[in-house]
This record gives sequence, structure tokens and C-alpha cells, in this order.
Amino acid sequence: MATSAKPRRARVEREANVPITCETARRLALEIRLAVEALIGAPSPAAYNQLSKMLAALKAAGMQGEPLETATATMNAICDRYERVGKVGLKDAEAEALRTDVALIEQALPILPLNVFARAVAQVEVFCAVMGA
Repeated sequence: MATSAKPRRARVEREANVPITCETARRLALEIRLAVEALIGAPSPAAYNQLSKMLAALKAAGMQGEPLETATATMNAICDRYERVGKVGLKDAEAEALRTDVALIEQALPILPLNVFARAVAQVEVFCAVMGA
């Protein structure tokens, strides 16, 4: 009987959603906003990768919506330009779009389950480590 309780407990823990606290949501919102401002203020591959990982983790955690899709499309445009010219840079419209999208993404953070987001962050980190990003 003890052996059957462990798989059930693990399944329940995976399925349970731990609500994100207001403080954690605010901290996460600040981290995302700072990542956007870092990319805008001092464009670099490292700043680009940091924001890309954050957006990927949000998507992997199940966040959906136009702001996340638009921010991802903007990041793809920045990446495409980097591949052509060899330098990370943003157009004014891209900077404004990222700021707007992140403000809207921040509003959805409180409904994101903390355990699901934490698992998504770990998955993105493993993927990036394997891919050498």
C-alpha cells in the first residue's frame, strides 16, 4: 500500500496549482520590466537572451494572449535583424511595443500558478543549457 501512495501523491502534487502571491507577482513583473529596459537601454545578446527566456517560460507555463504573442514576434524581428547585421538593436517602435506588451503581460501574472511557472522556468533553463544559449 505504501508503494501505491507515492505515485498518487506525486500525481496530485503535479496537478495541484499553487497560487502566486501578490509579492511574487510584483517581483516577477519587476524582473520582466527590468529585462525589457536592459534590452532597450543596452542592447546585447545577453540582454536579448534574458528576456527571451522569460517570455519562453511564460509561454511554457501556459500563458496565452496577444501581448505575449506580440512580444515574441518583436523578439523574433530583433533576432532576424541580428542574424543579418550581427548586432542587437531595437527600433523605436519595437521598444515601445515591448514596453506595452510587458505592461499587459504583468496584469496576467497573478493568475499564473507558481508551481507551473517554476517548472516552466526549469524546463527553459535546461533547454537553453543543452542548446548552449
